[in-house]
Amino acid sequence: MSKKLYLSFLWHMHQPYYKDDCANTTLMPWVFLHATKDYYDIPWYMEKFPKIKATFNLVPSLMAQIDEYISGNANDKFLEILKKEIVSLSKEERDFLEEYLFLANEEYMIKPFSRYYELLLKYRMNNNNFSIFSDDEILDLEVLFLLSWCGNYLRQNNGIVQNLLNQKSTYDQTQKTELLNTMFNFLKEIIPYYNTLFKEGKISVSTTPFYHPILPLLLDRKSAVEARADVALPFSSGASYDEFANMQVEKAVSYFENKFGQAPIGFWPSEGSVSEKTINLLAKNGVKWACSDEEILFKTLNSSKKEALYKPYYLDTKEGRVNLFFRDKYLSDLIGFEFSKKSAKAAAADFVSHLKNIYYNAQESVVVPVILDGENAWEFYPNNAQNFFEELYKLLSAQSWCELTLFDEISKCEDLKANSLYWLASGSWISGNFDIWIGSGEKNRAWELLDMTKLSFDGIKENLSEELIEKINKEFLVALGSDWFWWYGDDHYTELNHQFDEQFRAHLKNIFELMELEVPKEIYTPIVKRDKGKLIDIKPTDFVAPTVDGNMSNFFEWLNSGRIDIKKEFTTMDSSSLFVEYLYYGVDRESNLYLYLKGDRIKSLKKEGFELRLTLNNLTFIFDIKEGKESTSQNGVYFDIAYDTGVELKLYECKHKRVKLIFEVYRNKKRVQRYPLYDESILDFENLFLRNWYI
Repeated sequence: MSKKLYLSFLWHMHQPYYKDDCANTTLMPWVFLHATKDYYDIPWYMEKFPKIKATFNLVPSLMAQIDEYISGNANDKFLEILKKEIVSLSKEERDFLEEYLFLANEEYMIKPFSRYYELLLKYRMNNNNFSIFSDDEILDLEVLFLLSWCGNYLRQNNGIVQNLLNQKSTYDQTQKTELLNTMFNFLKEIIPYYNTLFKEGKISVSTTPFYHPILPLLLDRKSAVEARADVALPFSSGASYDEFANMQVEKAVSYFENKFGQAPIGFWPSEGSVSEKTINLLAKNGVKWACSDEEILFKTLNSSKKEALYKPYYLDTKEGRVNLFFRDKYLSDLIGFEFSKKSAKAAAADFVSHLKNIYYNAQESVVVPVILDGENAWEFYPNNAQNFFEELYKLLSAQSWCELTLFDEISKCEDLKANSLYWLASGSWISGNFDIWIGSGEKNRAWELLDMTKLSFDGIKENLSEELIEKINKEFLVALGSDWFWWYGDDHYTELNHQFDEQFRAHLKNIFELMELEVPKEIYTPIVKRDKGKLIDIKPTDFVAPTVDGNMSNFFEWLNSGRIDIKKEFTTMDSSSLFVEYLYYGVDRESNLYLYLKGDRIKSLKKEGFELRLTLNNLTFIFDIKEGKESTSQNGVYFDIAYDTGVELKLYECKHKRVKLIFEVYRNKKRVQRYPLYDESILDFENLFLRNWYI
């Protein structure tokens, strides 16, 4: 038998539970929006390629919320406001709409709609002021926002959506209502579509603990120390969450069985987070396979040899054997982060070329797990990634040595020998630890509030009715979801992080109210500052002329510059451990461009052999980060560059009023930071020149 490369895709479909059951209100609309754009489209892209298979990981909290929309019980705050006639909106409702109506990718979701882009430019030119819009303009904004979140299946197969796309502007209330009804009705088709593909063997479906918690932390918080010895745990202690870990898995298995007519065979533990206790719990619930990240395997084996990644493994637990697979981080991240910047054909060819290298270097058959988020990356691709997927699937279908295989099927591949693991390291898909969910100020504060609430519950639980305990348990299960902790701290940013904070604390408040206890004042105190999510990057206000010495020598030399807070990049992807935290930029009267890269860790770069790659308007410049200052030229452009507490650059004779910028930091030829994660940042000096002209 000739060797084969078995390629196994897993697309993780997840949203946190946005509904406050006690208030009977869904507080954020992302389940609805991704449902109409992504959850149907991604499996639909596979349909015309008979050889293509994939595993879809459907989180129960996502499916349960889709059911709420279908049944009419979602009571989505955003959508309920959107349904209203503009003239009837209060100021508070208009303010709430303002937070959302431009939350779409500018390049691929806004610019394709000329009217939408026109309104965005008007908004920006008037200092992000929503009050400048007439009622007719707000109505256009609402419809265009909804259309931008309609996926390709709807755009290509639904007459109502097609007519509105062709109309382009001047929509009326009746058309908006018709579009909303169309989108709501479409939700009914999603889970049955997965069920059909599942029964046909085109896909397999796996799942995750119900409300997407970090199971290792619920089973034993010390797993965070096992993953990283110097982690700072919360001050509070004594609260146990074992019972909730069990509930999260048991409820997920039961819900899945109700949806698909059989128990789940596989699990993607939330965020790929595992520990030996986690795998034992999955085995206890009949799970046959689970996946995590390559860093967990390398920590387990105490080796980072890449060839070890392409084998199936298993762990024998007290409750039974579980087969384990570990994602290829590089290949997964190519799809999640990189290929959106390439043409569809080039990206597909690049992916297959990497697979060929793995295949030709292997001595025997291998399995390559490619596992990533199935919903968030596509808005950064042209055409919601349809072109990319079609080119990729066409090319993969033509490779005789490559076989697309479901994770459910791998144990049946006779030429793949499973290897025993005698233990399993604790950690997640991000850096092999749990730092995103515990260990820093805001995250630990959230755990401390949870502990306070849980200890109060434990103290009076025996006096509560079963019905009341069931309601309280659900509030705990939701509050233990990973997403609330994801947005605490500085490692991720969204303009709506204050809303995530409010929702997390609302669940704790609900618990105290259900127990008929006074809600502690700590629960009402925001963990994140209300304005943290409203900070706006500073635009340049005048010319600058700083001294290029690698330092911000005095307050005034960068006073009129633009500033980008890189920590705030709107993304659900990981951006922890940044070297560059702020980017300052400006121009002088002679059209020279200045950049200053600032961050607490930059000073360490000079000692370790780092490289800075700077792309400006499609020209790439490469600098070794080292002590001192130098003058140089690349690609016909002259530079002064200096390194000290920061990296400071002067680019001579930059005549452009808009500069497309990307910077990357490399260590030993491996990229350790990129900004922005997906497309390009635009340094805009047009308004600066206009202001100075009129002055």
